[in-house]
Amino acid sequence: MAINLKDLLHKIINTEKNWKIDLLYRWNDIIGSLHNKVRIEKIHDDILILGVIHSCWMQELYILSPLLIKTINEKLDQPHIKEIRFKHVGVKKSKQNIIRPQATIKKNITLSTQDERTLAKIADPVLREALKTFRMRCYQE
Repeated sequence: MAINLKDLLHKIINTEKNWKIDLLYRWNDIIGSLHNKVRIEKIHDDILILGVIHSCWMQELYILSPLLIKTINEKLDQPHIKEIRFKHVGVKKSKQNIIRPQATIKKNITLSTQDERTLAKIADPVLREALKTFRMRCYQE
């Protein structure tokens, strides 16, 4: 049975004495609906480093960082955080999110007479064959 790390720390260590663990434990309540876009990466002294999944969210959160610092410090009952830094982390891909390429079905493609006439005008046989292959792929897709 898998146990979330923040739940385990909350049981082992008294969070009232360690504000960093309290912050980790309350993070989803503090950040609200953005909990799947922002995560705590590191807490270094009074600096909080947040991992953000997209650069657009990073920019928005940077603008809102004074409000975010105020909210975090209010939830912690003491002003522990003085600065927030952001780091682009992307989205963790799970096995369910991986898109597997489907097997391509080869269609029987024939070029139109206009395509054949146009290709016949090309003197270089290697270039003619490459263009013919390219044109057939265009029809296939």
